[in-house]
Amino acid sequence: MNSTMKILSVLVLTALVLAGCNSSKTIPYESKWNAPFTYVDQGKLDGLDQQSRLRYGVINDEQYVYITLKTRDPLTVKQILTSGMRVTFSPGNQRDDYSLVFPVVTRDDKKALQKMQIDLPNSLSLNRMLEAFNKEALWKDRQGERFVNLVDNQTGIRAHIALDENQELTEQLSIPFERLNATARQAEVLDVAIKTEGSSGLGSGISPNISVGMGSGGFGYGGGGFGGGGISIGSGGRNNPNDRSVNLRLQVRLAKDSFKEDLR
Repeated sequence: MNSTMKILSVLVLTALVLAGCNSSKTIPYESKWNAPFTYVDQGKLDGLDQQSRLRYGVINDEQYVYITLKTRDPLTVKQILTSGMRVTFSPGNQRDDYSLVFPVVTRDDKKALQKMQIDLPNSLSLNRMLEAFNKEALWKDRQGERFVNLVDNQTGIRAHIALDENQELTEQLSIPFERLNATARQAEVLDVAIKTEGSSGLGSGISPNISVGMGSGGFGYGGGGFGGGGISIGSGGRNNPNDRSVNLRLQVRLAKDSFKEDLR
């Protein structure tokens, strides 16, 4: 009887540990106001996800919410480039969720990535891959899920992934509040969930019109590889314990225009 109880205790403890590992607690976050001529490029990255080593920052104005994500951790970079990321938005004044998958990684992309060894500065393969990613994203709203063209920007949604001058993988998103059927003043709070698609449980194999192997274009970002040491995208299996999935939940309190508030 005692041995049976010990076994049950171990199983229960193991289940609790696994549940804790798979859950992500919500982190309160104060957005900053996007003052004129500041814009997202100068937004301060004041958040850090300890698990994935992903730095993040959120700013907003009356029309847009801007999110910047940065990491140079090789395992997190691998997760993002091989799985893509889904950012989900839940305005505080409504029940609907909206999401953007970016980058979108197709089956063909994954096949190409398995053969790719990114270990040289100015990697041509890496640059072509990022250029292709910058052409299209997957947007989900009340009408369903559909691809949006990031080049002609008819939706107002912007997404860009590149290596910055410090060789950090940088992803920048700007989402119009109009697309969230809200305003910054109405919503006040915006729940934001950031996950690599591999951790979302929704599977993979999205097939847009663009894959890694198709030429160049997009935003034309130059740049380089990952510098010394580099990263092997194709190494390791799906259950590699060293892989780091991004699973971040933020409760963002939206900023207000202090100048307008002072005039009231």
